[in-house]
Parts: sequence; structure tokens; C-alpha cells
Amino acid sequence: MWKLTLKWSLKRTHGCGELRKNHAGQEVILNGWIHSIRKHGRIIFLLLRDRSGIVQAVITAKNPHFKKAQELDREFVIGVKGLVKERPPRQVNPEMPTGEVEVEIKELEVISRAKPIPIPIWDEELMKTTSEANRLTYRYLDLRRERMQRNLVLRAKVAKALREFYDSKGFIEIETPYLARSTPEGARDFLVPSRLYPRKFYALTQSPQIFKQLLMIAGFERYYQLARCFRDEDPRADRQPEFTQFDMEMSFVKRDDVLEIVEESMKYVFKEVLGQDLLIPFPRISYFEAIERFGIDKPDIRFGYELQTVNELRTLFNAGKDSVVRMLKIKGLHKLGENLRKIVESSLTTEGVEGVAYAALPEEGNILSNLPDDLAKELISTLELEKGEGAVVAWGKYLEVSEGLGTLRNLLGRILGLAEKGKYAFLWVIDFPLFEVDKETGRIVPRHHPFTSPKPEDIDLLDAEPLKVRAQAYDLVLNGYEVAGGSIRIHERDLQEKMFKLLGLSREDMLDRYGFFLEALDYGAPPHGGIAFGLDRLVAIMAGEESIREVIAFPKNKEMFDPLTKSPSHAPPEYLQDLKWLKIE
Repeated sequence: MWKLTLKWSLKRTHGCGELRKNHAGQEVILNGWIHSIRKHGRIIFLLLRDRSGIVQAVITAKNPHFKKAQELDREFVIGVKGLVKERPPRQVNPEMPTGEVEVEIKELEVISRAKPIPIPIWDEELMKTTSEANRLTYRYLDLRRERMQRNLVLRAKVAKALREFYDSKGFIEIETPYLARSTPEGARDFLVPSRLYPRKFYALTQSPQIFKQLLMIAGFERYYQLARCFRDEDPRADRQPEFTQFDMEMSFVKRDDVLEIVEESMKYVFKEVLGQDLLIPFPRISYFEAIERFGIDKPDIRFGYELQTVNELRTLFNAGKDSVVRMLKIKGLHKLGENLRKIVESSLTTEGVEGVAYAALPEEGNILSNLPDDLAKELISTLELEKGEGAVVAWGKYLEVSEGLGTLRNLLGRILGLAEKGKYAFLWVIDFPLFEVDKETGRIVPRHHPFTSPKPEDIDLLDAEPLKVRAQAYDLVLNGYEVAGGSIRIHERDLQEKMFKLLGLSREDMLDRYGFFLEALDYGAPPHGGIAFGLDRLVAIMAGEESIREVIAFPKNKEMFDPLTKSPSHAPPEYLQDLKWLKIE
């Protein structure tokens, strides 16, 4: 039987991963988890792990604690006291930072036992076959892995570097409310019923947008915050209902002032955290140029292969006279084999894309195509494809066709290894449309949010041709992902009211939802603008991870459910007693 104790005597003097040859001959005390254990008759080898790393410890049958050591297993928490010794040259493990030494155990203490654990955290290859459901159910075990701890340490370093930079530039860190009034910003709000105010609700803030603008009106001039944001969106592969923004706002600035300080901050962060030297300024292209060249407003510019318009192919595909025909020509398409059809169709199935054709010409072997042989050969001849090249052609509405091919281009860049790993390619996309048409309702909606200022030269178009108005908005793109978005804000009440009116708000609705903000604009609002980084996405890219869930300690799954805590869950009955007005069936 194990003796229950609430204290332990072997309190560590060093981290497991800190030991090196210069510690040889020293007596140390280590605490940690047993990463693995090998029992060879009269000698037992332990790999002991803590956050700093792993070191090998050895105990022999001569040691009075040997019997206790024989009962140990993986993930037991132990304390050891022992002598650091150099390993013989033939036993050095060059793959471990501590591989030149080991600890000869003198004393051993079991601090905490562990049941056999349900996921193989000690083996990265086995973890690749472990379902995400199991990983998230036992997230506290998953987080013991070196990869996951490295990711969260990286996240902490990025946050620290951002704070250091913006502190040095005179910004003030200010917290804004999470419980606020519902002021929709494009997604649904999470609503929180109020016990003290029956039939009324708080909303969890989708972003600090209005509050940070109020801080500019309040005269703080330079603000930042690591803000939690909440959006009740439909499940999507890489979205979370709660996420973290690095949010900042500045007064008395124009667009270029914001862009330049963001570039400086990224240069500082990447140097401090990854030792990478970024070249600034970052390239800038307009939204319309991005769509024309790359199909989407978040292109990966680590590789080429820009889209082309090939309307001369209309006849070949019997495309309508109003259809636009666009093409992505790319090397290595044949390498996808039978998966080519699925990959192409996954990007080009949206409404507005009338048809898709592809043909890939391998170095050897048959043509890969979704066309009859004669059409495939004609397409290859017309496009003058060489061996090893392929092309995907789509026709239909310009924007939908472009976005489909642009999404495919980014995807192929990753799948085919066209994008250089370890390279960070930033790009500013500017001059977005201020409005777009909601496909479901047919109404105009803001491309970003209703507080974005139009370009001064386009203000006269607001009434007559609002869809032609360009915004003073800007997105920062990194390796094919949008990592930050911002704008110069409206700081005049008349223009802000005009914006709300264009979006279909009556004066009554306008004053009900935003009256407090409109009144604030009457008391001397400075010109201001800012940006918000998606911290989860930025860190995921820096860590080389595809999913933001790999850099969040306790994420929800793809269905917005938490398998660990089984959340969301039913509310305790005693809580509902105070909310009798809230009917729950």
C-alpha cells in the first residue's frame, strides 16, 4: 500500500532539462514526471521530465530505494536526489540537450501515483493516430507533451514581446468590459441573462471596438489590450467561440501611421521570439489587385503562380457570354493523383462557379483530367502545358471564380510544398470595399464593421453608388492567413449616423443601440484608427501549426463543444430559480 502524504521532502534544486556536463559531480534534487522507464534486472533507467526538459536517471539494486523504484510506472510524479555523472562516450544521446549526463539516484520519493494514461503522450508518432476527441477529453495530459508545452511557451513569449513593444511606444494597457450591451458586429452575440434586471441580457463582447474608440474620445491616445472575444458562430473547422485579440488603437493618425507601427511591432516580435529578421516595410496591394492576381484577399506570397483570365476558352467549355474564365497554372499538379478531383472540388463548389475543368500532364503516364480525352488534350494544347505542369480552369461570376481558385492556390501551396517552410511573408491588403451585399438578404452590409471610415475621395458616392465606396481599411496577411485587420474609424457623428442609415437602421434603432456612442462623438472625437491581431492564428503560424487549437490551452472542438468539461451543459436548477421569467423547456 502507498502511504498517503501531503508533504514531500525532496524539493528540487534544478530543472530536469537544465543539467549539462558542467554539473557533473554536483548533487542535485529533481522533481518531475516519469516519461519512460526501462527495467533491466538489477538496474532501472528513468527518463524524468518537467517543463524544462528530460534527463536520464539511474538506480541500481544496491540502492535501498530500489524496491520502491520497481513499483514505479509512467507519469508517476517523483522526487530524486542524486549525483550528476558524465555518460561514457558510447552512451551519449545527441538528440537530448541533457544527453551527455545522467543522474545516479541516491534517494527516491514518490510524490503522486498515476493510473495507466489513456493517450500515448510519450510517442509523437502514436499521437498522430490519436483522435482529437481523446486529446481534448484528456487535454491536461495532452498538454504534458513537449510540442504542446513549446507552443504555449511560444504564445506567452509573443504576448510578452507585444506588450514590451507597445509599452515602449507610449501605449497604455487598459481592460474593457466583457459584459456589455448587444451591439452586433457581424456575428451573433452570446447572451447572458441578468438576475437583477428581469428580462434583460448582457452580451459577451465580440470585440472591444466601441470601448476602444471611447478611450480615444476619453483622451488616452494610445491603447492596447490582450482581449478575449466571443462570437456565437456556426461551427467551422478552425474557429473558436472564444478567442484572443491583441487590440490597439491610436489617436491623431492616418492609415500609414498605423501600418508603420504595426510593421515595427512585427519586426520586434519575430526577432525577440524566433530570432528572425523581417524586412520592412511590408508590400502593399489593393483588395482589387489581390483578387485579380491571387483570387482572394489573403494570398500566400511565398510562391508565385498567379491567376490568369482566359476568356478565349469560353467556346471550349460552352461558357455563357457573361461568364469570366479564369485559370490557375501550376507545376506538380499530377502528384496529387486520384486526390486531385476531391481537392479541386473542395475549393470550387460555391454558387456562382458554373464549371470547373482541370488537366495535369505528368512527366510519364496518362493525363489526369476530369474532361474527356479529346477535350483534355485540346486544353493542354491551348494552354501550352509542358510535362509536369497542370491547370485548373473555372468559369462563372468573376468574384466567386476568383475566390475559389485563390483558395485552391493557397491549399496547393501547402500540399505541394511550394511555400518555403520557415519563411514568413507578410502582405498588407488595403482599400477594401466599404460595403458588400449579403447573399441571403440582398441587403448591403459593412465589409468590416460599421465604424470604418470611407476614403475621403469616395464620400460623394455613399448615396448614389455605395458599393463603389472604398474603405480606409487594411488587413495584414501572413503566409496565406489574415492575422490582423483594422481601419481608420469614423470620428464625426453625422457620418456615423449616415453609415447606420445606409445599413438600414431606423433612427429609433440607431439611438437605442448606439445612442451612447453617437453622443460621445458630439464631445470632441479625435481622428483615430487601430488594428486587432488574431493572437491564436499569429502564434499558430509562428509555431508551424495548421490549427489554432494547437496553441490554445483548452480549446473547443470543431463542433464548439468542450469534451473535457462537457460544456455547454445544463444550468443548475437553483440558478434557474432566480430567472423564472426565462422559460426553458
